[in-house]
Order: sequence, then C-alpha cells, then structure tokens
Amino acid sequence: MTDTNYRFVYVNIGSYGKDCDSTIFKRSTIWTSIQTNMLEVLSEIPLAGTESPHVPYFFVGGERFTLNRNICRPFGASNRSVKKRV
Repeated sequence: MTDTNYRFVYVNIGSYGKDCDSTIFKRSTIWTSIQTNMLEVLSEIPLAGTESPHVPYFFVGGERFTLNRNICRPFGASNRSVKKRV
C-alpha cells in the first residue's frame, strides 16, 4: 500500500504466487484492522471547497477487491467503451 506521495506504508509478504491479490488482501492484518474498525483512518471530512457531505478516507483497489466503506475501486475496463479504455 502506498500513500498519496507514493511511499510504501504497508507491505504484506509471504503468500503463494497462485493467490490473487484480493485473497492475499483478505488474509492480511490490514484487512482485519479495517473489518474490526481498529485501523486508525482519518476522520470523515468534506471535499475541498465544500461544507458537506463528509466523505470518508478510502483505499483504491483493483476490480477484484471487495467493496467496503474504506475501499473503492475504479470502473472496470470491460464496462467502458473502447474509446474510453485508451
């Protein structure tokens, strides 16, 4: 995992190469921390230039990651037109 300055802030090593990223993530300590609300995620704040609504901080994962209050994923390329994929 990296922060907004592309610095690694979390690394999980020790899974099998055959495991997909989402499986590895679900077995990680950070996923457990998210699920049990033990991860110290910053408080919800309004987006820049607005007063509401308050938006939670979140992690951006690949298409196969499970959605969660603190995890989002971009639209999959298969759902976009060929022109928008490029």
